[in-house]
Amino acid sequence: MHGLTTPSAVRIPGGSGPRAGASLLEVALALAIVAVLAPPIVATASAARNALLLRQAVESAARLLVEARWTAIREGGATVEFTTEPARGQVFSSAGDTVFSVALGPGGVALHLSRDRAVSRIRFGPLGLGWVASQTLRFTRAGEERRLVISSLGRASRR
Repeated sequence: MHGLTTPSAVRIPGGSGPRAGASLLEVALALAIVAVLAPPIVATASAARNALLLRQAVESAARLLVEARWTAIREGGATVEFTTEPARGQVFSSAGDTVFSVALGPGGVALHLSRDRAVSRIRFGPLGLGWVASQTLRFTRAGEERRLVISSLGRASRR
């Protein structure tokens, strides 16, 4: 092993020792590449976050309807109440007990009810069928929108 040198022991001609670190030009080039690539990545991440938060809100609202249907079958009736300020949904049994409650607006998601109402109630009878006029719940965030359309029988359609 005599006569072999390791890379850290290599001397640059005219230099005083081994080369360590990066030059100012290399650092500037790396920063320029990051600056060019960062905006599209941040925009994509932001759009993905919006889509995720909206989907989460729609699925939470749909789950409220399922909980209300099963509560109605089990206890003879149930009511789902949606409120816009704050965006929230609750399931009440026919006895008036809160069975399930969920926030629908985390992350800045806004809830808009049909006819710009502040509160909307959907009643379910003992067979688990809804007693309501068709309604549309609109969830918005950062200019994007998702809808949950509720039929007169309490069935949900995601749009």
